[in-house]
Amino acid sequence: MDFKKDLVKALAKAGVEETLAEQLLEAPSKREMGDFALPCFKLAAEMKKNPVLIAQEISAKIVLPKGFRKAEAKGPYINFFVEEGKQAKETIGEILAKKEKYGIGKPAKGGDRIIVEYCQANPMKAFHIGHVRNIVLGEAIARLFEASGKKVFRANYGGDVGPHVSKTLYAYRELAHETEPKGIAEKGAWLGKLYKAGADAVKEDEANNGANGLEQKMRDMVVELESGKNKSLVADWKKLRKMSLEYFSSIYAELGIKFDRIILESEVEKEGIAIAHKLLEQGFAIRDQGALLVNLEEHGLGKFLVLKSDGAALYSSKDLALAKLKKKEIRARISYNLVGSEQAHYFRQLMKTIELLNQGNGDYCKTVHLSYEMVRLEGGKMSSREGNVIAYSELLDAVFSKTFTETMSRHPDWPKEKIEGTAKALAMGAIKFGMLCQDRNSVITFNWEKATSLDGETAPFILYSHCRANSILKKAGKLAKQKPKEIMPETEKEKSLISMLAAFPEKAMEAAEQESPHKVSFYLIALAQEFNSFYHEVPVLQAGPEKAVQRIAIVRAVAQVLENGLRLLNINTVEEM
Repeated sequence: MDFKKDLVKALAKAGVEETLAEQLLEAPSKREMGDFALPCFKLAAEMKKNPVLIAQEISAKIVLPKGFRKAEAKGPYINFFVEEGKQAKETIGEILAKKEKYGIGKPAKGGDRIIVEYCQANPMKAFHIGHVRNIVLGEAIARLFEASGKKVFRANYGGDVGPHVSKTLYAYRELAHETEPKGIAEKGAWLGKLYKAGADAVKEDEANNGANGLEQKMRDMVVELESGKNKSLVADWKKLRKMSLEYFSSIYAELGIKFDRIILESEVEKEGIAIAHKLLEQGFAIRDQGALLVNLEEHGLGKFLVLKSDGAALYSSKDLALAKLKKKEIRARISYNLVGSEQAHYFRQLMKTIELLNQGNGDYCKTVHLSYEMVRLEGGKMSSREGNVIAYSELLDAVFSKTFTETMSRHPDWPKEKIEGTAKALAMGAIKFGMLCQDRNSVITFNWEKATSLDGETAPFILYSHCRANSILKKAGKLAKQKPKEIMPETEKEKSLISMLAAFPEKAMEAAEQESPHKVSFYLIALAQEFNSFYHEVPVLQAGPEKAVQRIAIVRAVAQVLENGLRLLNINTVEEM
């Protein structure tokens, strides 16, 4: 039984447009507000009436579908209440039947493919804490889209050409440096040091000689590399790029992420230059002081530079070529690009340019900018070996050290492999959840000690709750396999827990529609807190046999939903903690 679907139909009969009713219905934040709520503000704008009056009229007029016990107008809201026995039976039955598919939509058949482009780590630079937030967010958004039924293509676009590459190459070819290490993780750190050495050399030279010294040499090296005439330079570039990409691949595997395609700037650079010249020929772009630009002033977006005066490609020219590649080769309808908020104006220009170009033959994939804010470490808690950025490896080492020590202290009798495996899963969960438990447009101040705590709004707390549920089921033995004849919640804790379980599909859909994984994070925290309260106040195994079977079924449902929600965030559960 689909309570929301039935309620939408009833609202349509009561005078609310069906599509609008489906959009407006929401799960209240508190149980006393019912199982569904209809805010009437948008209806007020359409009906030209006071929203309080609209709520009163609809609640009096609606014929509630089977399974609902009442509709109650509360100010500008209508709260709808499902019959508790009915909701309990339907909700728990559905969860136990669908298992890992509960709250997950059916994959689209023949629908349009969408791209989620994320990570965007540039070869030959460090993979730092900012990349961690990006890749963790991107994977969660991709999973939420898939859970809502969309066909998702995971793309990673990295810059393997440009000034940062020349700085790394300069340090490798002309500055004293450490011998190339053997291990892949060590090679990644080594490349980060090379880039820093090159960047520091340019900064020091600029202070002494201005922009025409080493900085100019870096620009010349970019041009020389693009020409391909210096075979030795190209060979070194290919070697360091391959090394960097292999290191990145090891990180992706460690994070449990697999891209459908990794696209590099060098693949689209020449096409980007060609597109810029073609736009000039078509009169879409204009020449200004030798450079090519698209005039977007009538759209309030100023002038969009698409080619340098020396004919070199820009991010914009390469991004236009990338949008064309996404449409032609990947055959995607839309690309969601997860890029920092500091690029907001640039993406407004890019998106408008693509929109205008698509008014012709539609050669370019529609692009949407999903912005996110930076991540900081709480002051004084952790310093970087590089001095300016916190590398992924440093973050993981620090968090793993904490989870390993705590796991070993709790379970000194465990084999070392089990301690390490559990600690690694907890560390990964702590890092991922720490990046996902806030709105992506909020700056995160990451405290790795708090992130690993068993108390508070953390992954270990949720994982511990999941372990606690599984412990109850293990102790239940054969009772855990029995199917209850009915589920009649007696306590407020049971009723509240079941109501929360019923809300999971709606919360997952809401998170997908708003590209907001933190909504799932908030839900999981609330569910874990509610379950722990239930655990402490409501007897499960100690209840009578019939009641015990009912409550065990509720515990099974909690464990399943916690696992499903964590999977949406790409966080693995653990057997014991």
